[in-house]
Amino acid sequence: LVLAKPILRRDWLQACLLAASLSGVSACFSPQIQEGLVCSETQSCPGGQPCTIGVCRSARFGPDARIPDGLPDSNAGCIGSTTFSFVDRIENFTAPSCATIVTIEAFGAQGGGTISDPGAGGKGARIRADFLPSPGAVFRILVGEKGEAGSPGVDFSQGGGTGGGGSFVVDESNAPMLVAGGGGGATEGNSVQRGGPGQVTLDAQNGGGDGAGIAGFVSGTNDIDGGDSYTAEFLGYHGGTGGGGFFTDGFYDSVGATSFGTKNTPGQSFLNGGDGGRGGSLGRNGGYGGGGAAGFTGGGGGGYTGGGAGGPGTDATLHGGGGGGSISSGTNPDSSPGVNSGDGKVIFSWRK
Repeated sequence: LVLAKPILRRDWLQACLLAASLSGVSACFSPQIQEGLVCSETQSCPGGQPCTIGVCRSARFGPDARIPDGLPDSNAGCIGSTTFSFVDRIENFTAPSCATIVTIEAFGAQGGGTISDPGAGGKGARIRADFLPSPGAVFRILVGEKGEAGSPGVDFSQGGGTGGGGSFVVDESNAPMLVAGGGGGATEGNSVQRGGPGQVTLDAQNGGGDGAGIAGFVSGTNDIDGGDSYTAEFLGYHGGTGGGGFFTDGFYDSVGATSFGTKNTPGQSFLNGGDGGRGGSLGRNGGYGGGGAAGFTGGGGGGYTGGGAGGPGTDATLHGGGGGGSISSGTNPDSSPGVNSGDGKVIFSWRK
């Protein structure tokens, strides 16, 4: 029985029971119905809904819900979501066998801030899309880690924040499905220079300043996925390093005098484990998910392509690293650059 018009909730039970008796179905559920059949005797409800005070109830909708034109909810029992937070390892998620649509929303991590402004690191990108998985499909997830803030040093020799890690979702064969770029690390010299935001484009962002690291980019057969480090020596200080991409690590270690510590290394690619760049004896580690390490300038963010490290300006201003790039292979894509603070996250939601 198809109801001709919406019915107020107080009248729905009689209508549902009549519809059930005429159609032969055992329930009358809709995504907009808050309550279902009487369950005081059987203590069971369709789709795993709870039996509360003798009535099948759904906590998903409010008390003013109405019954729309249509038949019972075919999604009952196959609607859900789960969130993955940063845990410093790659995890697996198996889609429910009943799910035919899985929506994935990934957020890259924020880059590290500075001593006086911990929030100055570039914020991570947000990437969202729908996927049509095979029954029981397995997804592999790496959630990006927020970068570390700069620390005190002689003449701000350690004023750079490290790059934030990208957040990655791949299939069982390691083919990228969704990657959200991490933000670049900020830098503090004679002023605070913010890190670049995680990008929603395939190409990452160059570092700020003169001679800064070049970002990873995609251009057919000449793709360069990892970000470049600032390799010139500036008063002997070790600079920031580039972020890791999906396929390749960031390029080049820092160059500096041994009196200012050992070298900083760039972020690693997802396929190489996704570790952040390693800070030298005076530097700081990049965020897990390919974030570049940092010294006197900020590190680049990790992502599908890695952000470039920051360099100094002509006026001796020190600059932040660039944000990492992103990608999605799903349908109905939606994205926002530079919106996520703190660690990254990945949200799965599914339905029939």
